[in-house]
Amino acid sequence: MEKRSLVTATSFCMSVLALVLLVTAIFTDHWYETDTRRHKRNCDRYGAESNDQKNREMPIYHLPLVDSTGSGGGGGTGGSRRNSVALMKPIHVGSREEELLENWRAILGMGILETECGRPLFPTHSGLWRKCYFRGVDPDIDRLISKGIADRCTAVKYHFSQPIRLRNIPLNLTRTIQQDEWHLLHLRRITAGFMGMAAAVLLCGSVVSAVGFFWEEKLTQHVSGLLFLMSGIFCTISLCTYASSVTYDLSRNPPFIYGLPGDVDHGFG
Repeated sequence: MEKRSLVTATSFCMSVLALVLLVTAIFTDHWYETDTRRHKRNCDRYGAESNDQKNREMPIYHLPLVDSTGSGGGGGTGGSRRNSVALMKPIHVGSREEELLENWRAILGMGILETECGRPLFPTHSGLWRKCYFRGVDPDIDRLISKGIADRCTAVKYHFSQPIRLRNIPLNLTRTIQQDEWHLLHLRRITAGFMGMAAAVLLCGSVVSAVGFFWEEKLTQHVSGLLFLMSGIFCTISLCTYASSVTYDLSRNPPFIYGLPGDVDHGFG
């Protein structure tokens, strides 16, 4: 009897500890990390002649910009506005779609994204709910955050936004981007759903294990054991789907927007 009570107490303590660790994992922002310091050193060393690294302090598609000269000036200024990124000033991501699209067209028209060193990459860490920049690792992103140009953390999307047709992107590529976005959202939802179910089942198992101190100890041990096994299966599924979502995101087209250069270190936290 004492041995069985010891097993029940051990099971209960382990389940509570596992529940605390699981909840911590759900809300942490260190599931996946990227380190771009080696990439920056390589670009500074071998790509200095192209001045690509100057774009690190000029936010691109994830840091929208707007023309500081205003929308006036007639139709003749449209081309010069698209070709003059130096005259742009930062705006926040909730601005009008027309302004965001105009920045997209300007950037894509210049073609600066197609070079590995022309795309600004910074060290990041992300979880189920947020993607954040590391502070104190890269002075460029620290400067952008301190000036209010970039947000340190952005929310991970779990809803499909209304697709927007971009002028400078072919229709078939636009459809591919939209389809990839839809599949990626499905993987993210599956990951979050199974993590939530794992936490709920683990909580139920802990409650059943605690009931074993007062009623039908042998039966509650079997039930709580099955619940713990289910929770482990759900966690395994969620880890697999999260790894699949990261791999899928990095393999999306076009690669010069979604992929990572070979000298960028990245891995799971």
